[in-house]
Amino acid sequence: ELSLVKHHRPFEISLEHALLIVLDMQNVFLDEISHAFVPSAPEIVPNIQNLINFFHKKDLPIIATQHSNSLDSTDPMNIWWKNSILNDSYPFLLTNLLKFPKSTIFLQKHQYSAFYRTSLESILKKKRIDFLVITGVMTHLCCETTARDAFMRGFRTFIAIDGTATYTEKFHLGSLRALSHGFSICGSYQELMKK
Repeated sequence: ELSLVKHHRPFEISLEHALLIVLDMQNVFLDEISHAFVPSAPEIVPNIQNLINFFHKKDLPIIATQHSNSLDSTDPMNIWWKNSILNDSYPFLLTNLLKFPKSTIFLQKHQYSAFYRTSLESILKKKRIDFLVITGVMTHLCCETTARDAFMRGFRTFIAIDGTATYTEKFHLGSLRALSHGFSICGSYQELMKK
């Protein structure tokens, strides 16, 4: 089934103007004691770390996002998910399983899309980025929404199928199917390491 996802390639993979974005690899999703723990998330940590090291070695930019909720009780995210992620709380912090270089740009977001009310697009334009490599959690929420949003803003995207995770394989594969059909190249992180 994934072979269909991996073979739709309407544009070339080029890292010349690429950026790695690591979405929401926070304690809330990676600590087993958390109510929102994603069981498959720890498995993608080594793959994401390999990409971080690869991008850093090539002097390509890296962004890591952290999701937090607003204090507005009428915010749909708060209503939908109930348990808020508060700034500077333990759940909000990035997992210590990943090591980011000092050059990493850290970006806080409050919605599924990393573009929504953030400086992401202006950062990408300033750095002349046209290709986003998307990793992190969750495949069918923040990763997919960010990829769709990027596409509609004129950016090409690559989703690392082994660098993203979510609660179930069904959610993960469903998201990859949809993305590969209309928005993003989906492939293994190792494919990028050969570029």
